[in-house]
Amino acid sequence: MKRLYIVLLFLMPLLLAAQSHWQLGLSGSYAMPNNFNMMEYARASVGFDATWYSRQTGSDYWRLRKHYPAFGVRGSFAFIPNAIYGHRFGVVGLVQAPLGRWVDYHLGLGFSSYTRPQCLTGDEENIFISSILNCFIDVGFDLRLGERYALIASLLHSSNGMLRFPNKGLNFLQFGVAVKLGNDYEQQMDWLHSRDLIDTQPAFDRTEWNIAFSPGTVMSRDTDFSGYYFCYDLAVTLQHYVSPTFAFGGTVDLWYNFCDTRHLEREEGVYNVPLYVSAMAMMEFFWGPLSVKAGAGPVIVASPQVTTPFYERAGAYYNFGHNFIGVAVNAHGGRVEFIEWTFGRRFPAGG
Repeated sequence: MKRLYIVLLFLMPLLLAAQSHWQLGLSGSYAMPNNFNMMEYARASVGFDATWYSRQTGSDYWRLRKHYPAFGVRGSFAFIPNAIYGHRFGVVGLVQAPLGRWVDYHLGLGFSSYTRPQCLTGDEENIFISSILNCFIDVGFDLRLGERYALIASLLHSSNGMLRFPNKGLNFLQFGVAVKLGNDYEQQMDWLHSRDLIDTQPAFDRTEWNIAFSPGTVMSRDTDFSGYYFCYDLAVTLQHYVSPTFAFGGTVDLWYNFCDTRHLEREEGVYNVPLYVSAMAMMEFFWGPLSVKAGAGPVIVASPQVTTPFYERAGAYYNFGHNFIGVAVNAHGGRVEFIEWTFGRRFPAGG
């Protein structure tokens, strides 16, 4: 109980400088398995959600560095007809911030559960969701239609990160409409004033290169092998800043996963695992010195162990000067591969 009081005391300044409201949404989505060979289990779904937001509207520091972020909690339900994994319940903690006068982005992380979490597909290796409680990720964009309504597009991922075997995971491509209930908080945003403050920071209006080296650890998904193995990644990113809080671009990754060596030695004798080559589209979101980066893209060169040639990365970083450090999760088709620890540097690309 004492810890709860400490957390509430820490959050009090944010809540006092905020305008809160509720948002109700209706949506349609398409549930897609991570494994492309199992698309026969893809299903359309409909759902609804309720979100409580607390938007910051305080000092010029918030307007410039935080760009009016909103922190919230979203509960949702998706009705998925004839799905062997049942229907989905979810709850996530959200951060939402504007990209422009009419467009927001949101990032959410939380938990999900299904009404038939251990339903088999007929093959023991093809259980989609093998645990009652799963990780739930929600990334998307909101197009504001006036002060009350918004169109929302989201990509959601649900799995347990292979913490329980087997677990293929599910992805949802979701579109919906939402209505805001409560005070007219959009009138408090004073967007033009915020824009004037941003224009005084020309350093943010740029294109840059990021060079990052990331050693990491990976635990084998093969139950015949135990322990941890090393993985190394060299990432080269070109990204452009839209505002002080948002940049987008592309990354080329060169990486080496020693975990695959054990599999291939068992199956094929002496074998050299190739240098992986992959490319992803990525986005980076900033809050002062902190940032969150997420991206996804195809694996161009890989070992035979990679059955799903699609990978994702999501991580949190601390920026100081032209340098940054951080930690991220690298996954194939939503299946966590390894945890990477990153050191990188930013270089202006001109323009």
